[in-house]
Amino acid sequence: MREFELLRITDYGLGTIMSALNRFEQLMEHMVEGSVARFFRSPVQPAEIAKRLERAMESNQMISVNRVIVPNVYRAFLNPQDFSVFQPYQKKLEQDMAVYLTELAEERNFTLLEHPRVQLGEDPGVPRRSIQVLAETASQGNAPNGTTQMMSATMIQNQPQPRNHAHLLLQTPDGPQLMPVETTTSTIGRGLSNDMILEDTRVSRRHAQLRYKNRRFWLADLGSTNGTFVNGERVSEAALRDGDQISLGGLELTFREG
Repeated sequence: MREFELLRITDYGLGTIMSALNRFEQLMEHMVEGSVARFFRSPVQPAEIAKRLERAMESNQMISVNRVIVPNVYRAFLNPQDFSVFQPYQKKLEQDMAVYLTELAEERNFTLLEHPRVQLGEDPGVPRRSIQVLAETASQGNAPNGTTQMMSATMIQNQPQPRNHAHLLLQTPDGPQLMPVETTTSTIGRGLSNDMILEDTRVSRRHAQLRYKNRRFWLADLGSTNGTFVNGERVSEAALRDGDQISLGGLELTFREG
């Protein structure tokens, strides 16, 4: 644990010369590459959880007269098998993710009514390799025993959800992983700043971009090292159809639409 603490202090000591996103990503990379990597042999990586927390912050803004208020309570649900890998370091990860959200809010001029709280939890209703996040604005004083009353991930799944018109399908040893296309422009790569994070060494940090234009989805290469292929043909940009096979440097995915 001493090595973990040293890495944490060193990285956060970089101060304002790095963005909140870069600082958190660097910390997570050190953890995965260092001696504690054995504790993160999970289909879900800390960087993916952080990215989902960021999306929850962005999508739950409340516009006031002179400020933008974002949630201060975040709960990320994982499948029990995925969650068990993180349990030994749960509190430390929750603290680091709360620091990340604080710095992210400052960076984007968002207002937090209280210091953010992050809780990792397990729910058997969440599929393997999936993350479900609930975010809300709440005060500790308004909840009994200083806790926030929150729905479980299973309850969230039962709420009406917007229909995803397109997604990428990645085959994994634990079964297929569905990655919804949630915006009209989505970047794909290993880096935490991407909309879709693929932690595979064959994939560049910023590998490709999915864009919706002229009523179709297009896939463009972003100068990747190992190339972007559609149905076996290397492309710089190509229109996609339902069922197209995509290869990002050798990592195979299927594009589904409709």
